[in-house]
Amino acid sequence: MTRHVTIEPVAEQACDSEPARGMDVQRVLVLATCALALLLLPFISSEYVLTLAVEVMIAGVFASGLNVLIGYTGLASAGHAMFFGLGGYGIGIGTAIYGWPLWASVPVTLVCVAAISAVVGAICTRTRGVEFLLITLAFCQMFYGAAVKLRLTNGTDGMAGIPRPDLSWLGLSADGSIVFYGYVALVAVAALLLVARIVHSPFGSVLIAIRENERRAMAMGYAVGAYKIGAFTLSGVVCALAGILQAQYTYFINPDSMSWQSSGEGILMVIIGGADAVMGPFIGAAVFVLVKQGLSLITGEYNLFFGIFFMLVVAFFRGGVVGAFRTLIGKWR
Repeated sequence: MTRHVTIEPVAEQACDSEPARGMDVQRVLVLATCALALLLLPFISSEYVLTLAVEVMIAGVFASGLNVLIGYTGLASAGHAMFFGLGGYGIGIGTAIYGWPLWASVPVTLVCVAAISAVVGAICTRTRGVEFLLITLAFCQMFYGAAVKLRLTNGTDGMAGIPRPDLSWLGLSADGSIVFYGYVALVAVAALLLVARIVHSPFGSVLIAIRENERRAMAMGYAVGAYKIGAFTLSGVVCALAGILQAQYTYFINPDSMSWQSSGEGILMVIIGGADAVMGPFIGAAVFVLVKQGLSLITGEYNLFFGIFFMLVVAFFRGGVVGAFRTLIGKWR
């Protein structure tokens, strides 16, 4: 009992850096605005805009899963695209090869990814800093190589014909852009609420305490290794969920989804949006997708200009877009 009485303030103090300890009026307004925008978008926009919105939400789920490690545990992973790809390949193998229905393939895939991420996490979290980043990158390349070489994954040709959910019992078809948008929006909101609930729970408070001072958290009696593995596993499952959505969106999955470049894009989204906020990854995903799409319409060298844009964000927006917004609100007050 004495240990818990002593430790609880430590975790709470570490959480002071997260301003979302209570739902203030501004947050309610922001959430209400986002919910209203999600509801109205299919009725006031074109199919092209809906396509971009779907891409933003899928990328946001992926970045949100990655942010559990980067923003809340202080572990920068360069290999979480492996879980993104495992999610897509999981339902592809389950439905296309074994003939399982989607409602069975999805949970089996998530359970398998949870087991794999727990094992990988148990190995990776024994390191920290640059070593952690490199070992996660190594695992990512290992899974990428397996996806290229294995017959089960159809090599570099990838797997096609991955189904979307069957909503015929509702009189709907997920092949339609509006219906699929609604499906992705529901899953994205559920993933966001799950991550928010966990990071604002006692478990999340311990993760933040580990991020702020791992040695002190360990000295206070927390099983730091177990918490880090738990965070790694949660992160992997959320990233796999994004991979499932992406495979359903394109009806296709190939090894490129597991490349280190995909992992790097996830890190960029987290940094652009803000690593210490639940909504940060989704905001970062929106900025990433929209800016990159806009630049690609202007020039073929859009990667060069996007790199310049990213450097400007890092240089002038401390804490990402969310951090800049908080600073602006603080000045108004």
